Amino acid sequence: MNKVILYLVLFAGGCLSLLPGCSRPIAPEYGGIENVSVNTLGIGQSAISADLKYYNPNNFALKMKYGEADVYLNNHLLGKTILDTLTMIPARDSFLIPVSMSVDMKQLYSNALDILLSNEVTIKLDGFAKMGKAGIFFNLPIKYEGTQKIDLHF
Repeated sequence: MNKVILYLVLFAGGCLSLLPGCSRPIAPEYGGIENVSVNTLGIGQSAISADLKYYNPNNFALKMKYGEADVYLNNHLLGKTILDTLTMIPARDSFLIPVSMSVDMKQLYSNALDILLSNEVTIKLDGFAKMGKAGIFFNLPIKYEGTQKIDLHF
């Protein structure tokens, strides 16, 4: 009987020591957009790709297995990006997430004058990413709004 109690105490202690390792990760911090390119240009739809730069503030590596976000340009929905490729995220380090999306050119045309007259636009990301470690995944919010400098060369 004493051995059973001893095993239960050791098992409970082991489980309690693992709890801090299973805490919910902190969402990565947005760091900007890099390597924007237009893959196909059309009158109605265009396809663009870019790398989103983030920083992982957690002291452990993460895996991202899914993510989606609505992308707004000057408060107009530009498109939706979906990432369904497993991405390894290093601990306490910056990383890039390659994204691509189809752009409704009507929305871009409605912002064309603002874009031409200004050297910056307001970008907003609103969505979530499924991130975790050791097979335990959480939905973490993707929320960002800020200005991005643009450099148009004619």
